Amino acid sequence: MSSVYSDIGLSTSESRQTAVQQAAKTGSSKISQADFLKMLTTELSFQDPTNPSDNNEMVAQMSQLSMVDGINSLNSTVSDLQGSVASSESLMASSLVGQNVLLQTPIAYNNGTGIAGQIATGDSGASDITVSVTDAGGQVVYQQSVAGSYAGDVPFAWDGTDMKGAQCPAGNYTVSAVGLVNGMSQSIKTNTYGRVSSVVLGNGSQETRLNILGRDGTIGLADIMQVAGG
Repeated sequence: MSSVYSDIGLSTSESRQTAVQQAAKTGSSKISQADFLKMLTTELSFQDPTNPSDNNEMVAQMSQLSMVDGINSLNSTVSDLQGSVASSESLMASSLVGQNVLLQTPIAYNNGTGIAGQIATGDSGASDITVSVTDAGGQVVYQQSVAGSYAGDVPFAWDGTDMKGAQCPAGNYTVSAVGLVNGMSQSIKTNTYGRVSSVVLGNGSQETRLNILGRDGTIGLADIMQVAGG
């Protein structure tokens, strides 16, 4: 029977199996959507008229083709979205150059004009707060006490001079705070502003990063708590 079908140009299960095995020896383990469609149409054109392909099997193959097409479209959409997000981040980050941003760090760079930031007393608040500014050598160059009770984020500013009124040299300084919380003396978290000096543009796999004046390393956009302007 096989020879009869072969004589009239039709394939049998044996001949199709042989063709598939030969293709497997020379072809790749991965096929494209076009390759899959070509295989499907070839199977239809060479099927045995006395033993056609099962309808359920054909529907399953078509579903697989549709799924592959959908995945390819989704990948393309995601890639376009990543590009748009990266462009938006780059545009926003570029506008931050020269601006002061609030960061979750007590260390800030004094370029001769001082340091500003916030004392995070929280909802419970604090009273009788003392703010100290320490240089890189661990010496307290400035200290100020403020009477009264405060809650939330309390702003502070240091003009860059020591307790004798002399201008402190440029460099990194640490701001610390101590106050009474529920009647107990304890340290209070401080956040400081830094000036954005430049931007390291990101791409689809790497986020946009910011360089802060006087600080080593970079920060991400998510690290910014507040933008205070120039």
